[in-house]
Amino acid sequence: MPLNKYYFIVDNVSIRLDQFLVQRLPDYSRSKIQNYIKKGQVWINGQIGRPSLKLHQNDKIKCEFIADSNPEYIKSQNIGLDIIYEDEHLAIINKPAGLVVHPGCGNPDGTLLNGLINHFQNLSKENTTRPGIIHRLDKDTSGLIVIAKNDYSHENISKQFFNRTIQKEYKAIVWGKVDQSGSIKLSIDRNPRNRKTFCTVNSGGKNAYTSYEIINYYPPFSLLSLYPKTGRTHQIRVHLKSINHPIICDNMYGGGIKNLKAYHISYKNISTMALNSISRLALHSSKIKFCHPETLEMVEYQAPLPADFVDLIKVLKNAKK
Repeated sequence: MPLNKYYFIVDNVSIRLDQFLVQRLPDYSRSKIQNYIKKGQVWINGQIGRPSLKLHQNDKIKCEFIADSNPEYIKSQNIGLDIIYEDEHLAIINKPAGLVVHPGCGNPDGTLLNGLINHFQNLSKENTTRPGIIHRLDKDTSGLIVIAKNDYSHENISKQFFNRTIQKEYKAIVWGKVDQSGSIKLSIDRNPRNRKTFCTVNSGGKNAYTSYEIINYYPPFSLLSLYPKTGRTHQIRVHLKSINHPIICDNMYGGGIKNLKAYHISYKNISTMALNSISRLALHSSKIKFCHPETLEMVEYQAPLPADFVDLIKVLKNAKK
């Protein structure tokens, strides 16, 4: 029976087994993690674990999750795909904002994966529940996603992500005037007050690094290019919030209309117009560069700014005149 396998060595003591796995496997809900543990699919130092088991330093964890579904049971749906590039090994998709990458809680279908199953005959099976999916973008983030058509390509590109050799560039419009360039080196962990969000932490968490540069300033907003070296969940959003420049319309991380209170009344009209011109967070994955798994040549792909992003910039430019 197909398995999704994971291995960990504990580096965070005085924490429950289920809590540890939720932190390390954010794609799984806590209830699903607990269910896998109760089914005997998680071992601690060779012994079957319990959800409430307190872990110790250097404990060895092995997970062998029996897949809840198989690719043949993922609904095939005719979802339009903007294919930037395709060969027999991989495909580059320009994902629109609003499209969830794969089925999950609250999104059983209508996802990018449902469209991939419909369009491509071959997809990698490294992850049996998410064939072809190497990495993700948030639902409301637009831009480039790399899809693997076979297991060799999947493993090769996954290693490049893991080794941080893949170069990524994002575009974002944020609140406030940002310095010409800079970098953010702050670790990220789940927010203990809201498990659906993340926050920067002074100790613990996962190392995260994002560099950035300003393209233009449209008072009171800045258009940025961002270069995440690591790929933590919500990394760019959390990092920008940490320097008090949240992304426009990112309600989860302080970029919504409530932010108007922090700015002079003279910016109220343009800020309101900006928020009304885009209905999702202004973040776009615009460029990706990596070593092709077959040719071993460096390849680079770009996705133009989507229409709502362009419209927002026009509003800001016109107000600046």
